[in-house]
Amino acid sequence: MDYEHAVVGDDALTQQRGLPVTVVSGVEDGPVLLLITGEHGNEYESIIALQEMLRALDPTTLKGRVVGVNCCSVDSYLSRSRVAHADGQNLARVYPGKVDGTLTERVAYTLQHDFLGQALPHTPAFMVALHTFGPTLLGATLSGYNIYPGEPDLSTAQHEASLQTGLPLVWGHEFDAGHAAAAAIGHEASGRTALYAAFLAGVPAVYWETAWGMGGEVEYVSALARLLVHLGMVDGKNAPLEPREIVESMGHGAGLMSSHNQSPVSGLWRPATAVWDRVTSGQLLGTVYDLYGNPLHEMRAQRDGVVISVPKIQYIEQGTHCGIVL
Repeated sequence: MDYEHAVVGDDALTQQRGLPVTVVSGVEDGPVLLLITGEHGNEYESIIALQEMLRALDPTTLKGRVVGVNCCSVDSYLSRSRVAHADGQNLARVYPGKVDGTLTERVAYTLQHDFLGQALPHTPAFMVALHTFGPTLLGATLSGYNIYPGEPDLSTAQHEASLQTGLPLVWGHEFDAGHAAAAAIGHEASGRTALYAAFLAGVPAVYWETAWGMGGEVEYVSALARLLVHLGMVDGKNAPLEPREIVESMGHGAGLMSSHNQSPVSGLWRPATAVWDRVTSGQLLGTVYDLYGNPLHEMRAQRDGVVISVPKIQYIEQGTHCGIVL
């Protein structure tokens, strides 16, 4: 079933920015799985991935319901941008939103209350936020989750679900919910993500990242099939499939990708490493050049680890992250 879910608010623009939702109901009762995508409207691959994943579902073998929000930030999608044109806000930094806030804050409020905040038996048993690395980055397909100090059962449930997906990278990162609650809505380092929204609702959640053209589109469909088995929504047993890398990063904010290896200058970026390369501290990740081919800055790894993302050849601005090493 497809329908448009209204965003709270009665102005004309809000009425044009309803959420496109697809619900696939199984023939038997069971858990509810919530899938969301398009928090960043220019991550088109994740929108297509969700469409393909939902089409691949067989209701005759499904127990429960899969609810897919095909695009959360319709305004940023229509403006071909990571942030909404109406207010300049990043949806993935404003949860749980405000009932009387900006368009983006009201979208977050709607997702928090109408989807994550449903009463039993409609409360999601699990949520997946689908993302991609966007149009300028290459990256490893991963299942990421927050590690909540003091919430071992929740953290373990998210870790085990990530392992069951079969995605090649499983990345857990420490998260301080108190820090997020005290942070200003919309701040890049606030931590007010969809995973934080799920935490507030008591719903286990992970996010997936991939780069289109590197096999992620196939890996997402397979990961959903395995997750459904893990949640008991489809009969069967997952064959063992070990991730290529399992990483846990400690310290609040460790999962903020934009904070890694930021360039101090603007210029033409040329990478010297590739996704999945193992590097040592001080190893060259890439160089920023001027238009004459003169090097402006060499970006070097700040730690030993594995490269999970690197920008494509492109013009970058000061502050752009030039590779994520875990």
